[in-house]
Amino acid sequence: MEAHFFRRLCVELAVHLTGARIEKFFQPASDTTTIVIHRAGRKQNLLLQAGRRFPLLFLSDKRPVNPDTPSAKSMWLRKYAAGKRLGTPVVDWCNRRIAFPLTTTPVTWLVLDLCNGVFITKEEPEWSGYEPVWCEPEDLPHVLASSEVWSSYPQLTPPLRKTLSALIHDDPMDAQALFVDLEYGYGSVATQEDLAELGEVYLYFKDGKPADAYVWPLPEAVRGKREEKTVASAMEAATAVGEMRLFAELAQAEASTSAKPVVAALKRTKKTLARLDQEKARLERMIAGQQHAVLLQSCLWQLDADRKLSSISLTVPEGIDGLTAGDKCTITLDPRKTIRENMAYLFKQAARGKRGMDMLAERRQVLEMQYSRLQRGEGEVPKSQTEQKLTGGALKRQQKRQAKDKFIQRFRSSDGFLMLRGRNAQGNHELLNRVSSYDLWFHAEDGPSAHLVLHLDYPDQQVPEQTLQEAAILVGVKSWQREDEQARIMFARVKNVRKIKGAAAGTVHAESEGSLLVKLRPELEETLRSGL
Repeated sequence: MEAHFFRRLCVELAVHLTGARIEKFFQPASDTTTIVIHRAGRKQNLLLQAGRRFPLLFLSDKRPVNPDTPSAKSMWLRKYAAGKRLGTPVVDWCNRRIAFPLTTTPVTWLVLDLCNGVFITKEEPEWSGYEPVWCEPEDLPHVLASSEVWSSYPQLTPPLRKTLSALIHDDPMDAQALFVDLEYGYGSVATQEDLAELGEVYLYFKDGKPADAYVWPLPEAVRGKREEKTVASAMEAATAVGEMRLFAELAQAEASTSAKPVVAALKRTKKTLARLDQEKARLERMIAGQQHAVLLQSCLWQLDADRKLSSISLTVPEGIDGLTAGDKCTITLDPRKTIRENMAYLFKQAARGKRGMDMLAERRQVLEMQYSRLQRGEGEVPKSQTEQKLTGGALKRQQKRQAKDKFIQRFRSSDGFLMLRGRNAQGNHELLNRVSSYDLWFHAEDGPSAHLVLHLDYPDQQVPEQTLQEAAILVGVKSWQREDEQARIMFARVKNVRKIKGAAAGTVHAESEGSLLVKLRPELEETLRSGL
């Protein structure tokens, strides 16, 4: 907002707002303040957006959307100014600030500063009635040529300097006349009739939208492609520019904030889909192992089936799909198992791989539908409870819950499932308060360990084998078996896990649904934690 336009606006606001009552303050953004004004039986909103580049001050019948919880600053302003009436203001138009005395005892001042925002002072501002020093009109060419003009004559704003320079080039007398008019100012203005005699204000449009307003017409060389329109008052021009700019910025900021959870969900879903590709390759290798299992089965009568080997080479007989008869085939074995046990393990792994492929296809379909909905803007990302307005007992419960968050670790499986693990006994105890009855609960068999809950989206949801293995490993590395190569982990539905009344925190009774024997990988913790 240009300083001379601000000067004219303050003259109009002084007439319009003197005697008005302040009702409330709001802060729709960190740099924006809404003051609800009641005057002559009508409510209006005085909006100020502070800043050095594009500050705004205007009256509007519209009110921006406010946050659910008032900011500390708006509550402080309400405490000291709500319900008070505005007196005749003092103005430092050169530095774009205006102060209204409030009907308090002793008198306090409501300061509207376009650079620093809205605040209250106990004393009349020291800059009250400040007027800058003006040069002689004849000295304008020399003053405008000086590189320190902005310091010596701050009232010669950049738009005014451009206008005066253009007028001096075309007609020096017009430049001096404009300069003298601005120096003289507006005199004594006390009524609406006085305002009507101040003359028109010039509003400029860019791409069909109000962009700037001045108290003088811009020369063609300065105006450029902007369209000019005259309006009756500075308040009308300020409202036109302010509503267009401020409400557009607030809407853009709100859209950006609202889009953050969606963008995060898109990134997470895309990452999960990429991991599903890796899982598919792993399952295909498991299924391919069935060929080796069939080969071992067909040649088992020739071998010492109870012998333990790290590998074995066999000649492929007729009738094995995927293998050429007569070729030599080397099979890598687990040296801790016999040949018979390796064969059984390969058959089992192949069967698990086939089941996993079915679940993988189902999971991929769900994720792709979710990803598509989010891209179209149809997928709903629910707000977290901390974003909702809470009061009274609900607020206390929320604060207590947040304090316990430090006792719970969060992980995201390779397939995108959320996993919660207790850090200690208190965290283990708290877990059961945050889950659904159909979620899966994990614990080490035959000894102490961390508790872990695998969150499901709905009852009877199929869980990929990889996710079950990862959940079990996360429990195993925080159990009594953590020094071993393998750990056996049990799991149960949360509905079958009950806290024991009177026992120590984290002590439960569980009806096991099954168990897993997993190879421990401590590095998995960091991998899955970074996937959140």
